Amino acid sequence: MSDLKMPDLNRVFLAGRLTRDPELKYTTNGRPYCKMRVANTRYYKDKNGDRQEENTYADVTVWGNMAEFIGERMRKGRPVLVEGNLRTSEWEDAATGQARSRLEINAQRVTQLDWDDSRGGGAAPPRSGSSSGPAEPREPEEPVSDDDIPF
Repeated sequence: MSDLKMPDLNRVFLAGRLTRDPELKYTTNGRPYCKMRVANTRYYKDKNGDRQEENTYADVTVWGNMAEFIGERMRKGRPVLVEGNLRTSEWEDAATGQARSRLEINAQRVTQLDWDDSRGGGAAPPRSGSSSGPAEPREPEEPVSDDDIPF
């Protein structure tokens, strides 16, 4: 048996909706961070064929400029895609003195999955160079002979 070890991989992708408005805060050094919670629903059929749903909730922390953007622009109910890694937060419960821990996502990227029309977002702007009318019909191309293929 080989002593080769598998490399560790800690990467998470989660799509869901914000369960509440994100909380934008700042560290004592002035670094912005944002705490939010994302709900994800999995649908499945049980052994009787009835449709069921299972909800999962994930705590997410975002840092830096992205935290400020999220804290200022995103609200409860918005669909998002979170990309990050799992991290365990540990602390001592002030009331009981017991050690506590929580698994959360440390997000490197949060992408909104819709556009907020109330801020003038709307649909994505059309790409430059695109025409508003139907495309011009193209002439059929002649087939390329085997002799013209360079390999």
